[in-house]
Amino acid sequence: MRYFDVGEMVVRRGVYQGRVWSEQALHVIGDTREALLTACCPGAEARWPSLYAKARAGGDHSVRMEGFDAIAAGEWELVPGV
Repeated sequence: MRYFDVGEMVVRRGVYQGRVWSEQALHVIGDTREALLTACCPGAEARWPSLYAKARAGGDHSVRMEGFDAIAAGEWELVPGV
């Protein structure tokens, strides 16, 4: 089994209905037989659904809920984020 080196960058992907709905760049701080330990550093690159990004930017709770509905329906587009 391959282990990641400390300091190596990995990408965590969330998958729903066979599609990636989120990605987040993480740094490896440890990798053992029991656990992969990662840290999300400030300014780390990410990709998430466009409606989530819109809600996060504007603080509109209704847009966030609309984003959940879109994900549940399998209808989303990923956009870059930090």
